[in-house]
Amino acid sequence: MPDGTGLNVTYDYSGKVVLVTGGARGQGRSHALAFAAAGANVAICDIGAAIDTVPYALASAEDLNATAAEIEALGVRCVAAICDVREGRQVEVMVRDVIAELGQIDVLVNNAGIESIASLVEMSEQTWDDAIDVMLRGPFLCARHVAPHMVARESGRIISTGSVHSFLGAPKQTHYDAAKHGVMGLTRSLAIELAPYGITVNAVAPGGVNSPMAAGIMAGKDGEWLQSLGEVTGHWNLFDHEEMLEPQEITNAVLWLASDAARRVTGTAITVDAGLSIK
Repeated sequence: MPDGTGLNVTYDYSGKVVLVTGGARGQGRSHALAFAAAGANVAICDIGAAIDTVPYALASAEDLNATAAEIEALGVRCVAAICDVREGRQVEVMVRDVIAELGQIDVLVNNAGIESIASLVEMSEQTWDDAIDVMLRGPFLCARHVAPHMVARESGRIISTGSVHSFLGAPKQTHYDAAKHGVMGLTRSLAIELAPYGITVNAVAPGGVNSPMAAGIMAGKDGEWLQSLGEVTGHWNLFDHEEMLEPQEITNAVLWLASDAARRVTGTAITVDAGLSIK
């Protein structure tokens, strides 16, 4: 279980409120538990339903409730909500309810994401739309509804999950790469717009992460293709003794970006990929 530390670094988020989208499992769960272990009250949301173009099971309501219970076991408060970040009204209500229950939102972590594999000529419009809507429209909507609250308080951190694919391209990843490139455009523009209010806006750019999303793709019909892509790129990183990263390794960067130590860091991304993108 995350313990609120990043290796030899300890964080104290007592009195803070953190909202993590896609918080039921994977990277989102890791982020949420680490903030809770560091003293923050935490809100998590997840879709709790299937998306037809996604070839693996997404987080369920049971997953969400289980993570909420783990958070509360750490002695902090938790608000858990079913929310489809593609839907503006759902996001608006979710943000309103979090503020009503926990009093504020100090940190927004836009983590919700999906994955599918499709070549350009085989890709349906719905596959494209779902990728863009979850991973680009979602962060836009969440930021849009959280930012007024942060602006009024003249304080806040917005951290979005990009990818090494925010800067690179890959076959059969047109939709995913476009969404993740868009995350960086959104991050940079919002950083400029919100800086006068003391709000920083950044991203993390992970390489391959050991998560239910990755496991779902590997277990499906596209697993062999994904494995072959890893072999073409020399596996997932520069270290022979490791393959995929663990979620906590991304969490370490998120915790730092949300901290006072990063108060002058904005409009950028921390790439956490063990060297994959420089190979």
